Amino acid sequence: MRLINRLFITLSTLLFCAMVSAKPVERIIALSPHSVELLFAIGAGDKIVATVDYADYPPEAQKIVRIGNYNGIQIEQVVALQPDLIVAWKSGNKQADLSKIESLGFQMVYTHPQTISQISDELITLGKLTGNQAQAKQAAAALDAQYQSIKQQYAQQRPVAVFYQLWHDPLRTVGPNSWIESLIRDCQGVNIFNDTDSEYPQVSIETVITKKPEVIIIPHHSGNIGAKTDIWQRWHEIPAVANKQVYTLNGDLLHRFGPRAVDGLSKLCKAIGQAR
Repeated sequence: MRLINRLFITLSTLLFCAMVSAKPVERIIALSPHSVELLFAIGAGDKIVATVDYADYPPEAQKIVRIGNYNGIQIEQVVALQPDLIVAWKSGNKQADLSKIESLGFQMVYTHPQTISQISDELITLGKLTGNQAQAKQAAAALDAQYQSIKQQYAQQRPVAVFYQLWHDPLRTVGPNSWIESLIRDCQGVNIFNDTDSEYPQVSIETVITKKPEVIIIPHHSGNIGAKTDIWQRWHEIPAVANKQVYTLNGDLLHRFGPRAVDGLSKLCKAIGQAR
């Protein structure tokens, strides 16, 4: 089903590109922080007329009007702004809002890369839609080069057992086929919860102890700094704790599907590599 959904989104995007290629869009609503970063990366940031909360990079993005967040979009604001294009996020925007916007006849494209290599595809697609093909190709090529360089650097390294602490209360991690797990694999890490049925399962400390991760990775926004790491201090039977391999990394770099993801990948790989 996930593959069918991706094919549907891809086909919809290609059809949409064909319809608008003769007339590049000028007014864009970007309904996710990562789509804002993608648009700025191809030189189309000045075409964004509205976005959502937490779209704070690059610094110029902080000046853009906010019309919603994860909890909902202000549909009346969308109508008032009359965008040529809405860049939406199926798993980050409310489906009811997306359905309503679609019913109003606005042109929409969905962006949700599952791996860093797919970010390049998103850049190229947005470049075609905005008329910024040259900048998009340049950004995609630079991203690909940096990504392949990092992957090659770690390709022959031994696997390392990794626990990724997505949240601390309740304790939550990443499962198979998730974005973060793809990054862990790129670093020759092995997600200790790659056998779960959920992409973001809730787990127990006892299970983490049993699985014996060599590295624990915690994104910055997982609660306050103390709460993120202090919960592990007493569990020295965990190799990551015993060997002081517990790291906090910038969650924005790791969790956003934009060009900065390669910077997050580089930091993640270095942290995982410390356990080798």
